[in-house]
Amino acid sequence: MVLHITDQNGTPVSAKATINGDLLTINDIPNNNILLTSASGIGVIGGETTPTADINNRPGWFYKKTVEGTGKFNYYYYSQGSHAITLGDIKSLISNLTIDHWTDIQSAPFFVVYTKPTGIGDAGVWYHSKRAYVLEATNKILLGESINMYAISEPQYTYNHDRLVKCGGIITTGTALDSEEIFTITLHSDSGAAVNTQILVNSLGVELIDGTHTYFNLIT
Repeated sequence: MVLHITDQNGTPVSAKATINGDLLTINDIPNNNILLTSASGIGVIGGETTPTADINNRPGWFYKKTVEGTGKFNYYYYSQGSHAITLGDIKSLISNLTIDHWTDIQSAPFFVVYTKPTGIGDAGVWYHSKRAYVLEATNKILLGESINMYAISEPQYTYNHDRLVKCGGIITTGTALDSEEIFTITLHSDSGAAVNTQILVNSLGVELIDGTHTYFNLIT
């Protein structure tokens, strides 16, 4: 028997067998869609550059830096639910994305986790500390290659099993203790990136050590 598995666009994808023999793709995981033009989409984008639909009709939000300056995107994709989570609770951050134009390492996006301000020793006006997870110059990424970029530990689930690429660099601002409660989690592009930097972000996710997880498909 031959199994044929496709994604939501009808594209053939590989499947992952679990220890129990089940087959999983990202589409088997509970996902939230975030529509670019919705109130939720506007909230994710914040006050930075608004992405567009992809010029090549791929799924996701497409960003292109068109002028010199500090233009960038910041996608805020975590707000607290019923319980606070801490920096130490995070198992993995993940995003399925494609980099279409590469000048240097600033062409690559990165994750940032911000903790709640306490009013004592805050490193920023609206956060206490932050921890950024960045790709390193040794990472090899092809133009147009769809990758699952992740931080901390390998995620349990990946988007259509594209190649995993780890953000191995960590930049800390403030104390960033594992016990600090998280305020928000973001995927950023670099404000210092060159003109014509192009990044397509298809999905965002976070997995916790206790098995709790959430994933978002960015749709237009």
